[in-house]
Amino acid sequence: MICLRCGGCCQNLDIFVVNPDRIREDGSIDPFDSASMIFKPSGKKCPHLFFQASPDGPDAGTAVCSIHHLPCYQGSPCQQFEQMGPEDDVCMMSDYFRRLDAGKKVGKNYY
Repeated sequence: MICLRCGGCCQNLDIFVVNPDRIREDGSIDPFDSASMIFKPSGKKCPHLFFQASPDGPDAGTAVCSIHHLPCYQGSPCQQFEQMGPEDDVCMMSDYFRRLDAGKKVGKNYY
């Protein structure tokens, strides 16, 4: 899957994420510390998600994970997340989240 960097997964999925308070100076976490991971519920923004500004306007930013390059990201549920479908096809979840968000804005359900 080709990620469109919309941030939808980072906001709309129930998932365990690396606890920002438990990241060591070297970017790792203690794998035996149960507090190294925290539950992020659907609808809550991941603490590691931020949006880079875009020349196309404030609503066209690119989702970026602040720990994507750190050792603690390796093996995390986020890093292991896979989507059904062809590997070289664009993300289907992005369109789903866009429609879901549009439905909330106009009071309709698209799912």
